[in-house]
Amino acid sequence: MSWYVLNNKEKIIGLLNYLISKEAKITIQIKGEKTIFTSKFIEINYNLRDASSKIGVEPRLIIERMTPDKGNTLIQSVPYVSVGFAINENYCKCLVQYVGIINTYPYFGFIMNVPEDIEIKEKRREDRLVYQMPEVVSAEVRLENGTKDGKVYNLSVSDCSRYGLGLLIAKKDAELLQMINRGDTLNDITCFTKSAMMKVNGTVRHKTKIEEGRYKGCYIIGIESPEIIEGCKPDEYGTNGSYHTHP
Repeated sequence: MSWYVLNNKEKIIGLLNYLISKEAKITIQIKGEKTIFTSKFIEINYNLRDASSKIGVEPRLIIERMTPDKGNTLIQSVPYVSVGFAINENYCKCLVQYVGIINTYPYFGFIMNVPEDIEIKEKRREDRLVYQMPEVVSAEVRLENGTKDGKVYNLSVSDCSRYGLGLLIAKKDAELLQMINRGDTLNDITCFTKSAMMKVNGTVRHKTKIEEGRYKGCYIIGIESPEIIEGCKPDEYGTNGSYHTHP
């Protein structure tokens, strides 16, 4: 197993808001303390600001008071704590910085910074959970480009169906069209849903130019991915090509 690092601020905030909406339990580890404390995220607040801050207002993460209670004292003596939680059975962890206490109704807990990145533990492909609804909104494709780490392309997803993904290639990423061809296999495409991520392999099936509309002149690259296909089955009505996944 390996770890994927999510460092896109917008996606991090989206993931945290998902956890807040689900009132998901989180675990907190404090350096030097063997006890594992539990809590939950309450809100991302844009109205709180350090008096010493000379930059614009930064979002702050509010967490509930911890259990056992001794953690509520210990957290005030350390700059960072390690937070763990699960997204669709994928274990995630991050470091959050302690900022202060908040005891103003309806909040009774602690003010923390929004983490700069979140590490997501990737399961082996054969063990991965099939998502209830892919709803992939963006994807990352990494190509070698003759460099050590390769280049990462952050692409929007135009559609996600039982056939795979349609990746939108904007003009800024036009070079990608020259680097991949029909029949090529792309490994470890990182797909982001509204609440989580997954990696899949896919085969390039077509490159289609958009002739009209908002994205005129851009291209759609069709990616066939068995791992997405396996998760999509016809709905019980079987109408309008509408599909969803069944557990």
